[in-house]
Order: sequence, then structure tokens, then C-alpha cells
Amino acid sequence: MPASPTLLPIPLRLLDDRYGPGNVDEAEDTLVEIVQAVMGAQATCSFDVDTRHANPWFHQLLLEPTAAGKVATPEQLQAMAARLVALGLG
Repeated sequence: MPASPTLLPIPLRLLDDRYGPGNVDEAEDTLVEIVQAVMGAQATCSFDVDTRHANPWFHQLLLEPTAAGKVATPEQLQAMAARLVALGLG
């Protein structure tokens, strides 16, 4: 999936470090909580995995947050990214 200004990329290696190899599902609750803290309780998100790069170091979980049918603003994405960094996921 190509990079998009409405996607929040999270390195899979950092998720593996925190939740164990291949346990992306374990991170889901935390990620949804971050999205809802920034965009409101009704916000949701979809997930996709980008493994196109030959080197797994660059594989990413792509998070697409939405609320009321609207994608996250750049400011909201920045706020979510800051929360991910605070957790060691960014």
C-alpha cells in the first residue's frame, strides 16, 4: 500500500519488541485507545500491513483512523504519533 497522508505507519519491529513476534493483534486495543483519545470515543481504525520491502526492518503496520466517516487530520495524526513515541512504538 503506498504511503498516504491519512495513514499512521508503525514499524512492525517495534510492535514485535513490545508484544512479541507476530502478535500485532495484541497491540490492537492500545492502538484503538490512542485513536479514540485523539479523535473521540466513536473513532475507529482499519489496519493493513506493508511488507513490500525486502528487508523486514522496514515492514509496517498502517493504521487508518476515522471518525464519523472522516479521516484523521494531519494534526490528529501528529498527536497520535506522539503518543506512539511515548510508548516506544514510533
